[in-house]
Amino acid sequence: MKSGNSEHQLPNISRASGQAEYVLGMYALTLVMILAMVTLQILQYKADSDIAEDALAASALAALDVDPYRYGADHMLVINDPEHAMEIFENALKANMDLDGDYRPVSGNASYVSGRVSVDDFRIYLVDGDAVTEYRVTDTGTVSLSGLYGEMKTPGGQIVKSAGCYAAISFDTKGFMGTVVRARKDAYAEMVADPLRIRDI
Repeated sequence: MKSGNSEHQLPNISRASGQAEYVLGMYALTLVMILAMVTLQILQYKADSDIAEDALAASALAALDVDPYRYGADHMLVINDPEHAMEIFENALKANMDLDGDYRPVSGNASYVSGRVSVDDFRIYLVDGDAVTEYRVTDTGTVSLSGLYGEMKTPGGQIVKSAGCYAAISFDTKGFMGTVVRARKDAYAEMVADPLRIRDI
Protein backbone atom coordinates (compact mmCIF):
# COMPACT_ATOMS: atom_id res chain seq x y z
CA MET A 1 0.00 0.00 0.00
CA LYS A 2 1.46 3.35 -1.08
CA SER A 3 1.61 6.37 1.10
CA GLY A 4 -0.88 9.07 0.22
CA ASN A 5 1.76 11.76 -0.06
CA SER A 6 4.36 9.78 -2.03
CA GLU A 7 3.72 11.85 -5.14
CA HIS A 8 4.87 14.97 -3.28
CA GLN A 9 8.32 13.72 -2.33
CA LEU A 10 11.21 15.90 -3.59
CA PRO A 11 13.40 14.34 -6.27
CA ASN A 12 16.92 13.40 -5.31
CA ILE A 13 19.31 15.92 -6.93
CA SER A 14 22.88 14.75 -7.36
CA ARG A 15 25.51 17.47 -7.17
CA ALA A 16 28.97 16.82 -8.53
CA SER A 17 31.66 17.10 -5.89
CA GLY A 18 33.73 20.33 -6.16
CA GLN A 19 31.35 22.22 -8.46
CA ALA A 20 30.83 25.06 -5.96
CA GLU A 21 34.57 25.36 -5.35
CA TYR A 22 35.16 25.56 -9.11
CA VAL A 23 32.66 28.42 -9.51
CA LEU A 24 34.11 30.32 -6.54
CA GLY A 25 37.60 29.82 -7.93
CA MET A 26 36.57 31.27 -11.29
CA TYR A 27 35.03 34.32 -9.59
CA ALA A 28 38.18 34.82 -7.50
CA LEU A 29 40.41 34.51 -10.58
CA THR A 30 38.28 37.03 -12.48
CA LEU A 31 38.47 39.47 -9.55
CA VAL A 32 42.25 39.11 -9.33
CA MET A 33 42.60 39.74 -13.07
CA ILE A 34 40.45 42.88 -12.88
CA LEU A 35 42.45 44.19 -9.91
CA ALA A 36 45.70 43.49 -11.76
CA MET A 37 44.46 45.39 -14.84
CA VAL A 38 43.39 48.36 -12.72
CA THR A 39 46.73 48.38 -10.89
CA LEU A 40 48.66 48.30 -14.16
CA GLN A 41 46.52 51.13 -15.53
CA ILE A 42 47.19 53.24 -12.42
CA LEU A 43 50.93 52.60 -12.72
CA GLN A 44 50.77 53.60 -16.39
CA TYR A 45 48.91 56.82 -15.47
CA LYS A 46 51.59 57.62 -12.88
CA ALA A 47 54.44 57.02 -15.34
CA ASP A 48 52.72 59.08 -18.04
CA SER A 49 51.99 61.86 -15.54
CA ASP A 50 55.65 61.98 -14.47
CA ILE A 51 56.81 62.15 -18.10
CA ALA A 52 54.42 65.02 -18.89
CA GLU A 53 55.38 66.93 -15.73
CA ASP A 54 59.10 66.57 -16.44
CA ALA A 55 58.65 67.72 -20.04
CA LEU A 56 56.61 70.73 -18.91
CA ALA A 57 59.07 71.72 -16.16
CA ALA A 58 62.03 71.47 -18.54
CA SER A 59 60.20 73.61 -21.11
CA ALA A 60 59.35 76.26 -18.50
CA LEU A 61 62.99 76.35 -17.41
CA ALA A 62 64.11 76.77 -21.02
CA ALA A 63 61.82 79.81 -21.33
CA LEU A 64 63.85 81.73 -18.73
CA ASP A 65 65.79 83.63 -21.38
CA VAL A 66 67.64 86.03 -19.09
CA ASP A 67 69.44 89.11 -20.42
CA PRO A 68 73.14 88.23 -19.93
CA TYR A 69 74.30 91.86 -20.12
CA ARG A 70 71.98 92.99 -17.34
CA TYR A 71 72.93 90.00 -15.22
CA GLY A 72 76.63 90.67 -15.80
CA ALA A 73 76.25 94.34 -14.85
CA ASP A 74 74.19 94.13 -11.64
CA HIS A 75 73.19 90.47 -11.15
CA MET A 76 69.58 91.26 -12.02
CA LEU A 77 67.58 88.48 -13.65
CA VAL A 78 65.67 90.27 -16.40
CA ILE A 79 63.64 88.76 -19.25
CA ASN A 80 63.29 91.52 -21.82
CA ASP A 81 60.72 89.87 -24.09
CA PRO A 82 58.05 87.65 -22.48
CA GLU A 83 56.52 86.87 -25.89
CA HIS A 84 59.87 85.59 -27.14
CA ALA A 85 60.14 83.57 -23.93
CA MET A 86 56.83 81.92 -24.81
CA GLU A 87 58.15 81.03 -28.27
CA ILE A 88 61.14 79.36 -26.63
CA PHE A 89 58.76 77.51 -24.28
CA GLU A 90 56.57 76.30 -27.14
CA ASN A 91 59.53 75.01 -29.14
CA ALA A 92 60.96 73.28 -26.08
CA LEU A 93 57.57 71.75 -25.26
CA LYS A 94 57.27 70.31 -28.76
CA ALA A 95 60.73 68.80 -28.50
CA ASN A 96 60.29 67.47 -24.96
CA MET A 97 56.85 65.92 -25.59
CA ASP A 98 57.69 64.82 -29.16
CA LEU A 99 54.95 66.92 -30.78
CA ASP A 100 54.58 68.23 -34.31
CA GLY A 101 53.91 71.83 -35.33
CA ASP A 102 50.21 71.43 -34.46
CA TYR A 103 51.03 70.11 -30.96
CA ARG A 104 50.02 66.55 -31.84
CA PRO A 105 52.13 63.45 -31.06
CA VAL A 106 54.64 62.53 -33.74
CA SER A 107 53.97 58.97 -34.98
CA GLY A 108 52.44 57.89 -31.70
CA ASN A 109 55.68 58.27 -29.73
CA ALA A 110 53.94 60.20 -26.94
CA SER A 111 51.57 57.35 -26.21
CA TYR A 112 50.07 59.13 -23.20
CA VAL A 113 48.80 61.98 -25.42
CA SER A 114 45.63 61.37 -27.40
CA GLY A 115 45.06 64.39 -29.60
CA ARG A 116 46.33 67.96 -29.42
CA VAL A 117 48.22 69.52 -26.52
CA SER A 118 46.90 72.96 -25.56
CA VAL A 119 48.95 75.68 -23.85
CA ASP A 120 46.37 77.12 -21.45
CA ASP A 121 48.48 79.60 -19.47
CA PHE A 122 51.94 81.16 -19.71
CA ARG A 123 53.35 83.75 -17.32
CA ILE A 124 56.74 85.31 -16.68
CA TYR A 125 57.64 86.75 -13.25
CA LEU A 126 60.34 89.33 -12.54
CA VAL A 127 61.49 90.54 -9.12
CA ASP A 128 63.07 93.96 -8.53
CA GLY A 129 63.52 94.72 -4.85
CA ASP A 130 60.10 94.59 -3.21
CA ALA A 131 58.26 94.76 -6.54
CA VAL A 132 57.12 91.70 -8.47
CA THR A 133 55.77 91.97 -12.00
CA GLU A 134 53.76 89.26 -13.71
CA TYR A 135 53.57 89.15 -17.51
CA ARG A 136 50.78 86.96 -18.82
CA VAL A 137 51.19 86.17 -22.51
CA THR A 138 47.92 85.53 -24.36
CA ASP A 139 46.78 85.31 -27.98
CA THR A 140 45.90 89.00 -27.92
CA GLY A 141 49.14 90.25 -26.34
CA THR A 142 50.86 90.58 -23.00
CA VAL A 143 49.09 91.71 -19.83
CA SER A 144 51.19 92.89 -16.87
CA LEU A 145 50.28 92.88 -13.19
CA SER A 146 52.31 94.36 -10.34
CA GLY A 147 52.51 93.02 -6.81
CA LEU A 148 54.66 92.90 -3.69
CA TYR A 149 57.46 90.51 -2.84
CA GLY A 150 56.15 87.72 -0.63
CA GLU A 151 52.54 88.29 -1.69
CA MET A 152 52.57 87.56 -5.43
CA LYS A 153 51.67 83.94 -6.15
CA THR A 154 51.42 81.89 -9.31
CA PRO A 155 48.07 80.33 -10.29
CA GLY A 156 49.50 77.10 -8.85
CA GLY A 157 49.95 78.75 -5.45
CA GLN A 158 53.75 79.12 -5.43
CA ILE A 159 55.15 82.31 -3.91
CA VAL A 160 57.32 84.20 -6.40
CA LYS A 161 60.82 84.76 -4.99
CA SER A 162 62.86 85.30 -8.15
CA ALA A 163 62.56 85.41 -11.94
CA GLY A 164 60.35 82.53 -12.97
CA CYS A 165 58.03 81.02 -15.53
CA TYR A 166 54.62 79.46 -14.91
CA ALA A 167 52.97 77.35 -17.60
CA ALA A 168 49.88 75.15 -17.78
CA ILE A 169 48.93 72.67 -20.49
CA SER A 170 46.07 70.26 -21.08
CA PHE A 171 45.60 67.27 -23.34
CA ASP A 172 43.39 64.23 -23.85
CA THR A 173 44.69 60.89 -22.63
CA LYS A 174 43.24 57.42 -22.91
CA GLY A 175 41.84 56.06 -19.68
CA PHE A 176 40.59 52.69 -18.50
CA MET A 177 38.70 50.66 -21.12
CA GLY A 178 39.55 53.23 -23.80
CA THR A 179 37.77 56.18 -22.19
CA VAL A 180 39.25 59.59 -23.00
CA VAL A 181 40.13 61.82 -20.03
CA ARG A 182 41.24 65.46 -20.14
CA ALA A 183 44.50 65.86 -18.21
CA ARG A 184 45.87 69.20 -16.99
CA LYS A 185 49.43 69.86 -15.87
CA ASP A 186 51.13 72.99 -14.60
CA ALA A 187 54.69 73.83 -13.60
CA TYR A 188 56.63 76.73 -12.15
CA ALA A 189 60.35 77.07 -12.82
CA GLU A 190 62.32 79.71 -10.96
CA MET A 191 65.86 80.94 -11.56
CA VAL A 192 67.94 82.04 -8.60
CA ALA A 193 70.87 84.36 -9.28
CA ASP A 194 72.21 84.29 -5.73
CA PRO A 195 70.52 82.06 -3.12
CA LEU A 196 71.76 84.39 -0.35
CA ARG A 197 69.65 87.19 -1.81
CA ILE A 198 66.43 85.19 -1.61
CA ARG A 199 64.65 86.34 1.51
CA ASP A 200 62.64 84.05 3.75
CA ILE A 201 58.92 84.53 3.46
